[in-house]
Amino acid sequence: MLDDSTRSLLRILKWLILSTVVGLVVGVLDGAFLKLLDVAIGARNTVPCFYVALPFSLYLVALLSRKVAKAHKDYSTDAVIKRINAYQPVSLWSAAKTFVLSIVTMTVGGSAGKEAPCADVGAGVCAVLARWLKLSAQDQRKMMICGVSAGFAGVFGVPVSGALFGLEVLWVGHLFYEVMFPALVAGITAFGVTSYLGVNYLYHPLAFVPVFSEQFFLKVVAAGIFFGLISVLFIEISKLARVVLRYITTHSSMFMTCMVAGLALVLIGHFVSPLYLGLGMSGIEGPLSGEPLQSPFGFLYKIITTSLTLAAGGIGGLITPIFFVGAQAGAMLSDFLRVDSATLSALGLVCVLAGTANTPLAASIMAIELFGAPIAPYATVACVISFLLTGRQSIFPHQRISLDNGKINEPSPTYHGPNRRSTDRAQLPSHALVTTQMRHRIKRYFPNRNARQGVIARGHKRLQDATDKKK
Repeated sequence: MLDDSTRSLLRILKWLILSTVVGLVVGVLDGAFLKLLDVAIGARNTVPCFYVALPFSLYLVALLSRKVAKAHKDYSTDAVIKRINAYQPVSLWSAAKTFVLSIVTMTVGGSAGKEAPCADVGAGVCAVLARWLKLSAQDQRKMMICGVSAGFAGVFGVPVSGALFGLEVLWVGHLFYEVMFPALVAGITAFGVTSYLGVNYLYHPLAFVPVFSEQFFLKVVAAGIFFGLISVLFIEISKLARVVLRYITTHSSMFMTCMVAGLALVLIGHFVSPLYLGLGMSGIEGPLSGEPLQSPFGFLYKIITTSLTLAAGGIGGLITPIFFVGAQAGAMLSDFLRVDSATLSALGLVCVLAGTANTPLAASIMAIELFGAPIAPYATVACVISFLLTGRQSIFPHQRISLDNGKINEPSPTYHGPNRRSTDRAQLPSHALVTTQMRHRIKRYFPNRNARQGVIARGHKRLQDATDKKK
């Protein structure tokens, strides 16, 4: 029989091979997507006022996403998070729709990110590969996580933080250590492939000497608080946009929803600036290079355009707009704190990511990969503060969050009297304790009342059987 060390070695070799294949496949798809997107945006930039067709373009994208392969609607990062957490595969049709329709959305001026197609395609391809290899449900889930991690790593050129982001974003408060090795291998491999294919990345090593002082540290703390509030603002505006546009769709039609949202985007592009439409990479690179802002409210314009685009049916990611918002907000804050603009833009980029997506670990490491090691201690402190400020809110509604709230479950006081019944929790039946502790989680994962009651009843029966067996 094999001992534990031999089995562990075989598992390492198995996942080394599988994750390398995942990295190669997803890296090629990442490179193809990014090259096609660059060509499409380059052709679009030759057209003056390219954004005037946004209302009709959004309607076309929304129509295609809903009418073509109706059963396959996992074309957003949030939908992929939901399916991975539920041990359900991501369909290849959904990945294909994400690949094509996100390019259309960003080319016509819709404000969205480029990471969702890469991560979603990675998850879809890995799900198909896992089924073809006849892996277990647990291993299929690991494969999809590796695909997401490889997608993030390849699209942003951050092999370590991209892989960790794919782990951390699924379940806040629970890091999947058993998937960390294959996710890192897949991310590093995907990054190597995209780099070989000639993909250009956003690297801005900061030219500042970190001299610790109490004054500068307090400024970093203040910046972390500010970026946390910006994160909350982003989340709330996104929720509001979804509610308003869903109301319009319910009481009118999807066409009217796209017309209203598209017209608002056209007005922002015409009267404010087209900088806040589309992918918006120049709005990220400018502040990181120390260039002056077009408007101190640039971060707010980008939040509005992104929320409207995705709520109206546009397809794309959220991470690139988050980078835009963070960089613009940091540059705006630098005038008040009297800190180097590029430094605060870099902090803002990673801090708003940590706050909106609840990924402080990945965001802190990303700061090192993008901006250099000297920024590490300041970025880590600011990212954690931003993350703590957002609490249980997230830009991804289906992200699982299970944080320690700091409460200690002490037993209730026990009364010993002739007419008093003991309220000691230790004397309650075990099934009552489980129901009390798990009720909120069961309600969240099983919104249907009948399904929820069935889960609770089965749990009670198992506990009662276990108790009877002990007796």
